[in-house]
Amino acid sequence: MIEPETLKILEFDKIRLLLAGKSLTPAGKELALGISPIESDSDLNRRLDETTEMAEIISFEEPFPLQRVDDADRLLAFVSTEGTFLDPEELLKLKIFLEICGRLRKYVKNKAEKYPLMAAYLLAIKEQQEIINAIDSAIDSTGEVKDSASPALRRIRIEKGSIRNKVLNKLESMIRSRATHGSRQDDLVTIRDGRYVIPVAENDFTSRSGVVHDRSKSGATLFVEPMETVELNNKLRKLDSDEEKEIERILLSISDLVRTQISALDENYRIIAVTDFIHTRGVMSIQLDANRPSIVAESRLRLVDARHPLLLLKAANASEVVPMTLSLGGKYDALVVTGPNTGGKTVALKTLGLLTLMARSGLHVPADKESEVGSIHRIFADIGDEQSIELSLSTFSSHLARIIHAVENCDSHTLILLDEIGAGTDPKEGSALGESILKHILQRESMAFVTTHYSALKTLPEKYPRIGNASLEFDRETLKPTYRFRVGLPGSSYAIEIARRLGMPRDIVDNAESLVDTQERSLGNLLEKLEVELKESRKAKISLVEQKNKLEADVLKLNDREAGLRKREENLKRKEVDESSALVDQTRRELEELVKEIREKQADKGLVKEAHARIRDLDESFEQKRSRLEPRKRLKTEDLCQGDSVWVETLQTSGELLQYISRSKSWKVQIGSMVSTVRSEFLSRINEGDSKPALPAGVNYAPFEDISPQVSVIGMTVEEAKEVVERLIDRASVSNLETIYILHGKGTGALRRGMKEYLSKHNIVKDFRLGYVGEGSSGVTVVTLKRD
Repeated sequence: MIEPETLKILEFDKIRLLLAGKSLTPAGKELALGISPIESDSDLNRRLDETTEMAEIISFEEPFPLQRVDDADRLLAFVSTEGTFLDPEELLKLKIFLEICGRLRKYVKNKAEKYPLMAAYLLAIKEQQEIINAIDSAIDSTGEVKDSASPALRRIRIEKGSIRNKVLNKLESMIRSRATHGSRQDDLVTIRDGRYVIPVAENDFTSRSGVVHDRSKSGATLFVEPMETVELNNKLRKLDSDEEKEIERILLSISDLVRTQISALDENYRIIAVTDFIHTRGVMSIQLDANRPSIVAESRLRLVDARHPLLLLKAANASEVVPMTLSLGGKYDALVVTGPNTGGKTVALKTLGLLTLMARSGLHVPADKESEVGSIHRIFADIGDEQSIELSLSTFSSHLARIIHAVENCDSHTLILLDEIGAGTDPKEGSALGESILKHILQRESMAFVTTHYSALKTLPEKYPRIGNASLEFDRETLKPTYRFRVGLPGSSYAIEIARRLGMPRDIVDNAESLVDTQERSLGNLLEKLEVELKESRKAKISLVEQKNKLEADVLKLNDREAGLRKREENLKRKEVDESSALVDQTRRELEELVKEIREKQADKGLVKEAHARIRDLDESFEQKRSRLEPRKRLKTEDLCQGDSVWVETLQTSGELLQYISRSKSWKVQIGSMVSTVRSEFLSRINEGDSKPALPAGVNYAPFEDISPQVSVIGMTVEEAKEVVERLIDRASVSNLETIYILHGKGTGALRRGMKEYLSKHNIVKDFRLGYVGEGSSGVTVVTLKRD
């Protein structure tokens, strides 16, 4: 269990609030606010897969029909008590909830195979059409009970309307009559105490005029119910009471129907709440352009191109947040990060901690899909100046108290994050204490990520091979951090260099340099030299990548040309076989006629046998030619062994298996003096005595590099991507590849939609889909090509 203080320090509470803000139901919001790391890897993988399915649904399917659901849980709790009933507006809210349930179930019904986890939830919803119909038949869209809700209600309202008209007609007649005798002509019929009355001037009123129900504020006007309408008003009041009772009876009847299904409705609401929780995770995944990390059984971490999610949300553009790549539990169990202030050390520490918490909670993380998170069940963090005022502890004592708690409770499934380890005391003692703490952490088989300014801790990797140095790059020209995270290279504070650049008097700077320990100064000079070499190495790498891209483009052109030549040669071979087939058919007919003639003439059996042998020879010759065009049986990896002689379909030549490469499911094949890498499905075994298919005379083939079944179009426009994919489809079709992979990334979805439109109209494309988990998910489109 991760302690609440750690969750707060690493800002996981902010992630909870962000999730809750995307919730559409009160119960879903509660689940979002309570999200926590999961210890069980199987439960964690399921939650991550749920998040993946929802992110794909939101990105690639029609709009998910989940809507805001208010009060459904409260209404169900209220109506569960016998004798209670919901008012019309409450029943309308319940109806909306039930309709949402039905739409969600219908939505996923035809997508169950594609999204099995969401289908498992939503297909368990119990549709309540009977309740929906009952509400529809009784209540209109404004929340009023319909006249047609019951025969009794219709009769009561008709009678009420008739009596009301009589009362109004009589009162209006009295008003008109008074107007002819000089009374006010603007008097109107009004209602007081639920009874129809007319205004009468106080000086005109007599006790015989009627019953006074109210008077104006000035007291000059009385609101009188004439005696002539008292009986009619009494009937109206009685009918009002009857109407109210009938409406209550109708509402109670519907509420009783709801009560009979209360268990199913409660379960439906639970499903909607869980679906809402999954939906918020999917929305956040898309908002952060996040990926599902792999969950590994070992206690290790590997984050590739990781970014802090809260910084991403603040940034105008994702490129403003510099990604970091690091590993723990592999080569190093602990990293000591050094460098200047404001260089990003604490951000790096928080990024590692927060992304680990997110991954272990079933959330996608803003990092590359190659990222891995292991069995980390406890995280301890000590970051910043979190003094304990209640305990009256100093800064140093406060940090030390948290570190003591961490080292006493850490084990092989623990990650410890310490910002400025040993700070707040004498540097020598602080360094010694820091070393001892790290040594203890390693002995407990825990992992640690610590930041420090102490130079002595930079030398720990020499004593402890499981500890590695790391730093964040600092540009000495601009005196600004670049925030690039580097493993294996310690950093410098650059205090003296910064002072010199900012105009500190030279004698002070020179004196400061002379006071720095000789060994430490040598280390600083070495670091500067290494940084220069690292920059040059990076430039060289960029140059090599550019050259590699150019070479790949050239190879692509050559392969396209070669594919065209091979296609033409295939057509020639097919034409030859067609002609041979026609010739065989013609010759067979002629020979059959000859055999028939020989039999009729009773020729010797030797001639008959000779004719039949001629037919067999022609059939075999034709079969050999035809077999050249038929694809050989493709073999699975388990059918192949090192040393096997194989036919390489993509190269149209034979070779010998050297080594299996499990990561790419391919083999290294010796082909003459060349070694090529070929996927297993393009290999077929050649048995002893077999020979490779004969090639037409005069045609020579030179082996060429295996065609990759995938292409990346990330960063291209749709038109550029179409050209690249078209070339791959042509080459794949010629090479008899059945499946290709288009890597377009997630991004805004424009490339994905462009590819979808393009592929749907392509005459060679049989089918296409988004990648499954493990294939690249929504960042990859998998295309199946038609076979000749």
